[in-house]
Amino acid sequence: MSDEKTKNKEKQLLEMVETFAEEYIDDEYKELSNKLVKKLGRKHDVPFKRGNLEIWASAVIYALGQINFLFDKSFEPYLTPDDICDYFNTKKSTVSTKAKKIRDTVNLGHYDKEFSTNRMLENNPLRDMVITEDGLIIPKSELMNFEENNVTPANLIAENLEMDEEEYINELKNFIVERNGNEIDNYDLNNFIDILRTPMPKKYAEECLKSIFGNKISLNIDLDEDIDLFDDYVINGNNPLETIDDYEEAIDLFRSTKGKEYFKEHKGDFWSLLETRPFMSHLLKYSMLLWNDGETEKSVDQLKYMLELNPGDNQGIRYILINRLLELNRLNEVIKLLEFYDEEDSATWEFSKLLLSIKTKQEKKLIKTLYHKAVDSNKYVVPYLINKKKIPKQMPEYYGMGDENEAIIYVDLAFKPWNNDKTAIETLKEMY
Repeated sequence: MSDEKTKNKEKQLLEMVETFAEEYIDDEYKELSNKLVKKLGRKHDVPFKRGNLEIWASAVIYALGQINFLFDKSFEPYLTPDDICDYFNTKKSTVSTKAKKIRDTVNLGHYDKEFSTNRMLENNPLRDMVITEDGLIIPKSELMNFEENNVTPANLIAENLEMDEEEYINELKNFIVERNGNEIDNYDLNNFIDILRTPMPKKYAEECLKSIFGNKISLNIDLDEDIDLFDDYVINGNNPLETIDDYEEAIDLFRSTKGKEYFKEHKGDFWSLLETRPFMSHLLKYSMLLWNDGETEKSVDQLKYMLELNPGDNQGIRYILINRLLELNRLNEVIKLLEFYDEEDSATWEFSKLLLSIKTKQEKKLIKTLYHKAVDSNKYVVPYLINKKKIPKQMPEYYGMGDENEAIIYVDLAFKPWNNDKTAIETLKEMY
C-alpha cells in the first residue's frame, strides 16, 4: 500500500478514535488515542494499513482502556468493552485480539509513562520505590535506614523456634527433600533458601514469610495444608499431572474453589487473570488427552468451552479446534468458527478455508482462488501436506508468519484432516 493510502487511513482512524474519546470518555483519552495511532503509523509495517478501520479504532481504545483500568467500575472514567464494540459495530473477540497486537507492537503495559493517564501515573505504586543492591524494591524514604534494620526471613522463624538460623535452614532443607523425594530440583531449592537468607526490613521479611507459608511461621508438617490446594491445580516438577483423571480432579477443584459466580463474572476475558492460567492450561492438556483416548466429542467440547471463557484466545485454541472439526467433518461448526474470527489471516485460516471449499464441493474457480491465497500466506505448507517433504520429529519452538516453522506446526495439526480426504489431497497435487 502506498504511503498516501496509509496516511489517508491514519487520518480516518484518528478522526474515529478522537470522536469516540471526546463523546464517551474525556480529552485525556482523546490525546492518548491520537498519540497511539500516530506511533503505530510510524512503524515500518503499519498495522492498520490492512483490515477494517472500525476494528482498529475499537482496538486502540480497548488497548488504552486495558492499561488504564477503563473497564473497572471503581475507576473514573468507566466504560465496558461492549460500549466500545457496540459503537463501532465490532466483535469483542476480534477487537481483543487486535488490542493485544497493538500492546505487543508498542510494548504497552500498566503504568506506561507514555500512554498512562495522569491518574494512573500518580497512583503508580512503584513511583516512590527504589531497587537495592540485593534486588529488593523498597520505598525511597526507607533507603537510609535500610541497612540498619535488616533481618532475614530465616532468622525470624529461627527466633520463633528458639533455634540458630543455620540449624533451622538445615532442618528446613531436610524437610523439603523428604517431602519431595527425588523430584526436588536443587536449583529451585537453593533459590528458595537464598530468599530466606536475604537481609531486608523486618516488615518485608514478615510479608515474605506470609506469602510463602501463610500464617504458620513454623517448621511444622501442617505446612502441607497450606500448599495442597495450590499443588492440586498447578503443574510443577513436584506435581506432574499425567492422566485424564488427574486433570479432571484438578479442573473440578479449581471450579469448586472459585464458584459459579467467579466464572460468570470473568467469562469472556478469562486469560487476563493470572490465577486462571494454570486452569486454562489444564483444560488444554485435558482436551489433548481426551482426543488421544478416542473421546473426540468431549475433547472438542473442552476446546469450545475454552473459547467461551476467553474468545481473545491467547492460547491459540482456535487453531487446534478448527482442525479437529475438519477431521470430524463438522463443517457447519467450521463455518461458524471461521466467521467468528473473520479478521484472522494466518496460514491455518487460509488453508482451512481451502479445505472447507473442497469438502463442500465449491466451484473450481473459487477453489483455485482460495488455493493461491493459502499458498500466498505460506508457500511451505503444500509440500508437507502432499508428502513431498517429511515433517521433522521435533516441533519448532517458535515460528513467524509465513515461515517454514509455521508450516510445520500447521501440518502437524492438519495432516489428518487433509489426508483423510482423498479428493482434497488430489486437488492439492493437481494445483501444486
